[in-house]
Amino acid sequence: MRKILIIGAMLAALPAIAQNAKTPFTAVEQLSPEKTVRHVTGQELEATMKKGMTPGAFYSQILLSKHDGYQIINTIRDKDGQAEVHADWNDNLFVQEGEANFVTGGTQVDAKETAPGEKRGTSIKGGATVTMRAGDYFFVPAGTPHQMLVPAGKRVRFIAFKTHK
Repeated sequence: MRKILIIGAMLAALPAIAQNAKTPFTAVEQLSPEKTVRHVTGQELEATMKKGMTPGAFYSQILLSKHDGYQIINTIRDKDGQAEVHADWNDNLFVQEGEANFVTGGTQVDAKETAPGEKRGTSIKGGATVTMRAGDYFFVPAGTPHQMLVPAGKRVRFIAFKTHK
């Protein structure tokens, strides 16, 4: 039986307090023991993510698989992300729909450690920018600054397959 744990209700208030009133996000864990075939329809994924895109939401995501060596996350966003650096995780990004600008390299501005091996900043200085479009694939090695910038009125949906370096 598939368990769905909706964390969004608790997290909707916490980011505003913990991150100096930044917009909240919704994260749903859709994990189950991975010993048998599991099927989640595209309609179910889309409906779950759309429910998470409440007014003011930073993004909505579904954690589909989590192990020591990898994670699979489906995300939809219509606002800019923070400048990120993951010390121990590579990002493999598969753009499913929409468009965003993706900045990589350079240096994070105002970077702060948000968790062990994870830094977030306000922007990237001196990075290269590429437009992300449906069907595109991006590999971001561990230790590389990266940030998604979503133009006003646009959104992007992508799968992040994170691998431990």
